[in-house]
Formats: sequence, C-alpha cells, structure tokens
Amino acid sequence: MSQTQRGYRKVLCDRTLPACTRCVLSGRTCEGYGTRLSWPRENDARRSMIGPAPPEQSGAVVRPDLRLVNASSWDIQLHGLVAAPTGHVDVSLAAPQRLPVQTLGTPPSGPPQALQRLLNTSIPWTDLLHDSVERSLFEYFVHEASFSITTFGHDAFKIRETLIRMALVNTPSSTAILKSALALASFHRDNPTSQTTGLKISALRALAASTGGTIGPAESMCHVAAGMILCTLEFHQTSAVSSHWLWYVCGSKTIIKTARLDEMTQTIDFTALVGWVHYCDVMARFSLRHWKPNFNLFEGDPSNVTFEAFKPGVCADVQPANLVGPPHEILYVLSEVFDTVVGPSDARFETEDYREYLKVLEWRLRSIRTTEPDNQVMIGTTSPDFSTVIELFQLAALVYLRRASAGIFPVNSFHDQWVDRAFRLIAELPTCQWPFPLFVLGCEAHTDEQRLTILDCIARTEGSLRFRNLEPVKRIIQAVWVQNDLFDKGLDYVHKLGVILSSTFKAVPALI
Repeated sequence: MSQTQRGYRKVLCDRTLPACTRCVLSGRTCEGYGTRLSWPRENDARRSMIGPAPPEQSGAVVRPDLRLVNASSWDIQLHGLVAAPTGHVDVSLAAPQRLPVQTLGTPPSGPPQALQRLLNTSIPWTDLLHDSVERSLFEYFVHEASFSITTFGHDAFKIRETLIRMALVNTPSSTAILKSALALASFHRDNPTSQTTGLKISALRALAASTGGTIGPAESMCHVAAGMILCTLEFHQTSAVSSHWLWYVCGSKTIIKTARLDEMTQTIDFTALVGWVHYCDVMARFSLRHWKPNFNLFEGDPSNVTFEAFKPGVCADVQPANLVGPPHEILYVLSEVFDTVVGPSDARFETEDYREYLKVLEWRLRSIRTTEPDNQVMIGTTSPDFSTVIELFQLAALVYLRRASAGIFPVNSFHDQWVDRAFRLIAELPTCQWPFPLFVLGCEAHTDEQRLTILDCIARTEGSLRFRNLEPVKRIIQAVWVQNDLFDKGLDYVHKLGVILSSTFKAVPALI
C-alpha cells in the first residue's frame, strides 16, 4: 500500500540497524532514515503560513524615451589614441593649400543682361518637359527634394526659387541644372540607382556641351548652380565612402573666382548662389583641417584599408568675396580661424604675432552684431528663427577658437557663458539643420541635461525636415561624449577631434 493510499505515516523510525524495530513489529516496510519533506494538507491552517498575494502590476516604470550612450570596445581602442601624446598619432592641423586662380579680366560693373534674363525668364515646365516621368520628377523636386539643400546666409527657400527659374530656360547650361535637379529628385523619391545615375550623367554631358561656345557670366552661374545640386546629391548619396562632393564645391568656387562673379553688383538671387558656395567651402575647410586619410584605428585590421586617399590640393585657397551680412561675416572669420590655428608643436605657436592675431580674430567674432533689425532684409531670409541661428554660429565659432587655441585663451567665465547661452538657444529652436554648431557645441555637453538638449534638437530636426539625416553628426558627438567620460582632463582638443573624425569617416566628412 502506498503512502497516498494509507494516509500520512504516524510511526517514527527508531533508527535501529539493520532494520527498524517499529516497522518490523508493525509489518511496514521501512522507508529509511533520511529527512523527508511533507506539505500541509489543503485547508490545514495549523501547518501553513499564507503571505500577502503579489501585486498584480510591477512598480517598475518603463521609460520608452530613455536614451543611453554606450561605450564599446571600439571606444576603448579609440581612447588609447585620443589619450596618447600628440606626437604618437599624426592628426595635427593640415596646412592649407595655396593654388593660383586665373581670372578672366575686369568684371562688368553690374550683372550682364544675359544673366538678368537667366534669373528673370523662365518657361512653364510642361512646355519644356515632354516626358511624363521627368515632369513628375521635377514637380517632386519643386515640392519635396529641393528642401534637402542646406545653406547659411540665405534660406533654402530663396535658393529653391532661384534654381527653379534657372532650370526652366532652354539653354544647354540650364539643361544641366534641370538634369541635376531631376537626379536629386530621383534619388530622394525612389532611389533607383540606374535612373539617378543616368540623369546625373545627362547633367554632366549638358555641362560639357555648354562649354563649346562662349562662356559668359550667365553660363558660369549655371555651371555653379548645377555643380552645387550635384554636390548635394553626392553627400546625400555617397558621402560615407566618397569625397566627390568636395570636387563640386571646389569646382564651383573656382568658377566664381575665375569668372569674377563675386565682384559684380549682385542681386539677392545672385548672392544666394554665391553664398551657398561660400558656406559649403568654409565647412569643407573645417573637415579638411581635422580629417586625415588612411587613418587606421586597429593595426592590421583589413576593414580599415579602404580609407580613401585624398589630397586637399584640389581646392585653391580662395573664397568668394564681397558677401555682406552677419552670416557671411562669421563665415569669413571662421575661414581665417581654420587657416590660422596651429598646434603647440608649430614654431609659430609661441610667437607674439600669432597670439595677437588670435585675439584679433576673437574680437572680430564678438563684434559681429547678430540681432540688427535689418538683418532679415540684408541676408534675404524670412525665417524668424534665423537670427537665433546666426547667433548660434557665432557662439560655436567663439567656442571652437577658444578650444583650438590650445591654452592661449583660457577656458574661463566667458567660455562658460557662451556655452550656457548656446544651449538655451538650441532648446528654443524648433529645428537646426546645420551640423557645425551642433557638433562644436555638442562637444561641450557634459551634463545629462545638456546632452538631452542636443539629442532632442537632432530628433526634432530629423522629424520635421524629411531629407535631413543628422545621424553621422550624432554618432561623432556621442563618440566625443564617451571619450570625455572616460577621461576628460588634459585631452588635447584638436588631437581629439582629429582622431574621432578620422576614425569615424572613410571620406572627408560632409558637415553641411
């Protein structure tokens, strides 16, 4: 009979060997001397303890908006180079290249009639575009893809209007603008590689065909416009692996200087295009000053041998002149900063002339007035937030100059006030599509509140501006945060930026 059938055992084993006497006398099979567990019978309150029931819902709060900045083995490897002595890894500031640019004689005193006709004459696109696919693509460029163009000094809306009018003129050079716009629209709408590539080749062929006759200011301006649209396509399409976008910037800048377009009496449309090139050129100078080709983070890692070898000498050390307004004043001074600042190992670093020149550059930046009532008219923008963007650029330039001066300027209360003011502005802006201030000021974010301000601004921008991808900027900002958290004291600013930019990007970063 089993224990279940006969009930719970009442007889205690007397532990007599070799057999239990009590079990023998009672005719039972001895079940052994070991400890046995028993459970109380149902409703047996004397032998059971009942505790409170567990809560139906856990008290833990799950935050869907929680964001973490993680450190990986890559960051640890990177830190070994960031914290290394500056002579161990060559990421010092690159010397600017100075190439001569030939000009085409004395420019006319005002915009030529051909250029005025180009900017003021257009035909309906239904008359110019007979193919239904191209009509659909151009309509998409007008209403959607053209918003992927980023400039500073003139808002994208003015650039869009100008490009649309220039594209709708039936000339070979205007055809290049049209085909470039269609290629950009094709990439953003459907991203069919064959169609985008075909339209891009058509644009380049139209540019080549337009050089067969006399190239005047109107044709030169069309070449600049088409080149900058192709530049936009390049850094949206292949900037992660190719530096080709920079060739278009340098080519457009060379055309402006060669044809002396920046020395003519300018209209708002005219200045918008030249200013677009100026902005892209200055941002390219920043990347070229800090990014190094063929930079291997891991010795012997074959994944890093694909870093593209790029010689900055393709770009002449010139820039468009005679642009007015606070945005371009800031860009002019920033360009001088990128060309002037040297590391402590440079012989000029200890000279009095160098230190005094840096002080003059800071004074010029601080003297730019960003809130004048006529700024909106002068820079051709109708955005009420643009004065805030101008001030943000100014603060980013001041912070960068202080940091890159390598101790010549102390990081004192002025610096802290600029950073605090900048983060207040970033929190107020609905969007910020300009990577340079986000990156420079993001490097100054040391508290969780400041870092959330940067991440929130990036999220707002990507959510509102359909074609603006700030993920590369976010990635390098977070890499800087990890390095600062690992060890923030004594890291050389220029060295740190050089290592992070060079190890993160396989091509010249397009921070445009």
